[in-house]
Amino acid sequence: MQRALRSPKDNAPVAPEMKVCGVNACLALAARRPDDVRRVYVHPSRLPAFGAFLKRCAERRIAYHVVEDDELERITQSVHHEGICFIARERPLVGLQGALQRRDPTRPRCLLYLGGVGNPHNLGAIVRVCAHFDVDAVFAGGLESHASPAMLRTAEGGAEFVDVVPVADGPNPLVAARRAGFRLIATAARAKRSLYSAPLPPRSIIMLGAEADGLAPALLNMADETVQIPGTGALDSLNVACAAAVVLGEFWRCHRAPAAE
Repeated sequence: MQRALRSPKDNAPVAPEMKVCGVNACLALAARRPDDVRRVYVHPSRLPAFGAFLKRCAERRIAYHVVEDDELERITQSVHHEGICFIARERPLVGLQGALQRRDPTRPRCLLYLGGVGNPHNLGAIVRVCAHFDVDAVFAGGLESHASPAMLRTAEGGAEFVDVVPVADGPNPLVAARRAGFRLIATAARAKRSLYSAPLPPRSIIMLGAEADGLAPALLNMADETVQIPGTGALDSLNVACAAAVVLGEFWRCHRAPAAE
């Protein structure tokens, strides 16, 4: 990720920049924040998909370069660029309190807390699931940055709809969430209550831990409710992104899905 915090001319703040690669991630950025794109590197094979946006870039004197794979690999430092890379301003970082207080507090709302989930591909897959189910913020315990190229690409455009909020390890973010009116819902393979036995609370923080160790015991003990995802029991647990999809899908079914006609 590239950061430029001050303009050399007048010492004024300059928005940090980041690399975004992957077709869907770049298309989402172009649709939602076109004015934040600063430069574009595109493989010839991607010109049809991005032609309209590149025309806009030319009209606004935003540089774009048609390059081959080896140049894209050098720029992105990855072979998974999918033939497109934007250099763009970062989305503004949203803090814990800002994310908790967003939206009408009387409406159903579900957010996600991740404890020790640092793998960018898992995080990107989770952000993609969150965007699908209208979960607008993910609190990432111990994460140092709210975005990385690998996470953005894996999220397939979902990161334009979901704020990843780095928060401190430990109980403080969850205490703040409870004070803001959310119930803390943890998942555990050996919990007595099934996810489907009763509707999830209308304002929920779903707590998920890393696949190897799960949630830290101190955090698990903070939960207002602990649920398990029913299955065959052949395996101890699901991939964390799959677990997120199951739980968030159930919240959507209970509180947000349109009524059948």
